[in-house]
Amino acid sequence: MGSFNNPCEIRRTRRLLGAGGFNAELLAHVIGRRGRVVTVDLDPYVVHRTQQLTAEAGSGRVTAILGDGALGAPDHVPADGFDGIVVTYNVWDVSPAWREQLAEDGYLVLPLEMHGYTRAIALRKRGSVLEAGPGDWAFCGFIRDRGSAARTTPTVDLPGGLQLRFEDGLPADAAGLDQSVRGPRYELGTGVCVAGGESFETLQLLLATTLDGFCRLAVDGEHDGGLAAVPRGADAAALVSEESLAYLTHVLVEDGDTPAERRSEFIVHAFGPAGEGLAQQMAARVRDWDSTVRAAGYPHLTVHPADTADQELPEGHVLDKADSRLVFRWPALDSSAPVTTTAGDLTRAADCR
Repeated sequence: MGSFNNPCEIRRTRRLLGAGGFNAELLAHVIGRRGRVVTVDLDPYVVHRTQQLTAEAGSGRVTAILGDGALGAPDHVPADGFDGIVVTYNVWDVSPAWREQLAEDGYLVLPLEMHGYTRAIALRKRGSVLEAGPGDWAFCGFIRDRGSAARTTPTVDLPGGLQLRFEDGLPADAAGLDQSVRGPRYELGTGVCVAGGESFETLQLLLATTLDGFCRLAVDGEHDGGLAAVPRGADAAALVSEESLAYLTHVLVEDGDTPAERRSEFIVHAFGPAGEGLAQQMAARVRDWDSTVRAAGYPHLTVHPADTADQELPEGHVLDKADSRLVFRWPALDSSAPVTTTAGDLTRAADCR
């Protein structure tokens, strides 16, 4: 997202959602003497503090207003829109106001939640569509939206302090899972390993945006959950379908003196009548990540208005929100191809050791 911070690209006005005197004044410095910053926050104290601090800084190029960030700053939009909009809190959806108030070719930078995984994305406006390439993503985390667009995450409680979190809506077949996790567990090795400290942030997002029935399995701090390799207070990528559950963990298979020398293999665990099939789907997708995504990075993303018809969307995996439709095109991954398995899926591969 480096090009977005180039002062040569910020010609007029930039808007900051989530006011902060220091941050707003830094943005005013970035855009230069010809630009200005309009910053919005719903907390009167924060707005007042921002007004005081920016007045002391003396640039005169920051306007702090009280309002709901999801609505933007309709009374302060330049004739041809804001050159850039920066959101400094986690958002679940892309507000239509941000697209409407952004200038053509302008950038919207926001921490967007996708099935609970947050990534900072620099989206460029192309007509009614916002677009980001593989280099426009960054791992991040901020406080969640507290304005009109704030939402509560749907959850399903399971025995032993377990909880399934459906950040983008409950599936139709979440019933019966409490009985499934009391039954026998199926385990499937993937043969894919990561070194200690190695990031697999793109794997998380790949699973979340390409597998139906995705959710996150959490274990509270008071229980061990009784499930393999899910630590207390943590969560794991999971799938549910037909009263069955599968979830992904990683276990140490090779120790070493340094993190780079250690290897952990991704293992899928599953419960219920359809558990084996779910485990095979998830394991196959982990291998897809290893072979086609791991070295290539993040996907190409387009964000479309919510009323965009299916036939008007480009090829890719679609994630529907309330006000937008997100289309992910993963590098070298054919979204129309079914998830397949091979005979080797049923045994743990040892080549990553």
